[in-house]
Amino acid sequence: MTTSALLAPSKPALQRPSLYKVIFLDDDVSTFQCVIDILVNYFDKSEDDAYECAMDIHITGSKNVGVYPKDIAETKISLAKSALKVKAYPLRIELMKSA
Repeated sequence: MTTSALLAPSKPALQRPSLYKVIFLDDDVSTFQCVIDILVNYFDKSEDDAYECAMDIHITGSKNVGVYPKDIAETKISLAKSALKVKAYPLRIELMKSA
């Protein structure tokens, strides 16, 4: 009778998910308060941080407001766009793969 060694299956190597930037783009219609509300309600910014982000968006034309795994970023953007649609503001929010 021969015995053979049993090998336990190896665990697959886990990788961190790819990260994506959420970019807000300035427009001439969306109000400052609307941008601040979206940042506070959907992107977990404090009132002060949201105000600074809104100013940066207004001055530079765009701002990276956060870096998230793709599914989380897409969910946040979807919720924010739904709120913007209700308020009829055309604020553009884009998703860009982080380097």
